[in-house]
Amino acid sequence: MIELKNISYAYPGQPPLLQNISTTFADGKITSILGPNGCGKSTLLKIICRLLQPSEGTILLHGKDIHAMKTKTYAKEVTLLAQTNHPPEITVEDLVAYGRYPHQKYGQGLTKEDKEIIAQSIAQVKANEYAQRYVNRLSGGQRQRAYIAMALAQNTDIIFLDEPTTYLDINIRFEIMDLIRSLNQQGKTIIMVLHDLNLALEYSDHIILMNSGQIVNQGSPQQIIHSGDIDRIFDITTHVFYENEKQFYHFAKHN
Repeated sequence: MIELKNISYAYPGQPPLLQNISTTFADGKITSILGPNGCGKSTLLKIICRLLQPSEGTILLHGKDIHAMKTKTYAKEVTLLAQTNHPPEITVEDLVAYGRYPHQKYGQGLTKEDKEIIAQSIAQVKANEYAQRYVNRLSGGQRQRAYIAMALAQNTDIIFLDEPTTYLDINIRFEIMDLIRSLNQQGKTIIMVLHDLNLALEYSDHIILMNSGQIVNQGSPQQIIHSGDIDRIFDITTHVFYENEKQFYHFAKHN
């Protein structure tokens, strides 16, 4: 379990972006963080993953302060798949191998176990056919599968994803979200920032709704929809439809 206690943050020379954020991420769940652009979603993710130091507050992982943990120790617990606009010019297999870094001793090459885990991770995301191709020459969906394979190779119980479906075609978005759900069903805790409201509501167990650097509401997708906060924050109107006892949502510009 990850617990945030009174987290605040400000970029140098700027007013506070995050203000007094407290929440808990439950083990074994898919949690999506939603909110308009600039509300601090991705910054919050970077703080939890120790890429940024909070101005105030504490983050606990299983009751331990994450900043008291060694880097490799924390990297064995948490993986972050950040957005990247510049994919590396290396093969998928070499990219996935980076996931084994926290488990390697200084100066040690890949062990037999490392190589087995790399192969298993590539197979799990169904990327075998392009394992020797360069990442920067792949389609968006293939590239995202490669990064997810790297996260699997890191072998952590918690995976953070920052906009995992951005710039992907709609059918590929569902493929990636189905893959993320399958990881969760295998016991991974998934915490992600999403812009796509429909995907967040369909695939998440828990929603954290942010605005202006603060948590406005949190709860199940149904609780968040029925609260009306999504409509208020995004200035939209949500229509709920039912088919075969399943809920579907349509978002329209508020008049």
